Amino acid sequence: MTEADATAGAGRAPSRLTRALMIAARLSVIRTLYLSLRHRGWCIVARGTRLKISRRARIELTPGSRLYLGFGLTSFTGSRCFVRLGPGARLSVDGTVQLVQATRIYVAHDAHLEIGGGCYLNDSATVICTGHIRIGHRCAVSLNTTILDGNIHELVLGGAPRPRTQSVIVGDDVWIGLGATIMPGVKVGDQAVIGAGSVVTADVPSHTVVAGNPARVIARDAEWAL
Repeated sequence: MTEADATAGAGRAPSRLTRALMIAARLSVIRTLYLSLRHRGWCIVARGTRLKISRRARIELTPGSRLYLGFGLTSFTGSRCFVRLGPGARLSVDGTVQLVQATRIYVAHDAHLEIGGGCYLNDSATVICTGHIRIGHRCAVSLNTTILDGNIHELVLGGAPRPRTQSVIVGDDVWIGLGATIMPGVKVGDQAVIGAGSVVTADVPSHTVVAGNPARVIARDAEWAL
């Protein structure tokens, strides 16, 4: 794994007691109650978290799901978690999802971001969703990573316009290493590992390790666990 260097940077998970104390110390009670009632599910918000949620935007939580916003033992940058949902945007959560301090989420007008249970997005991870992005269950998204499905600029190559948005699908149990970028139109298979600093421009098969710019397969039959 040294060639991939896909360290997610989460470290050992804190105990339940440590986690409960950490949440209680930083909990924004009013914002937690407001968002949880508005979206009919647990949205647990840390003090200082920056939220810009349009009136027509929705956070959709399946029964028993929990969305943690802005918690974490530390932030390397000192920045706050930032979530912006445009008009008609949807953020769907299926299970327990953690967006830690300094995570940045932007879901554009009428776009749809799906995140599966057991996922965490680490310090300075950025997701820019202008159409549709799905992140599967039990995914580890490391520090300073970027996942995007398009941009706001028009690009014409050889007289043919390129699509402004292309769906991104990240499978279950995917490990996205430090500083990696997942580009529009990519599908990442289950149990794949994305090496640190990789730029992923093409589909990634399941149970493989990819690394480089552009990313290429450097190992197969990969398995990992949180």
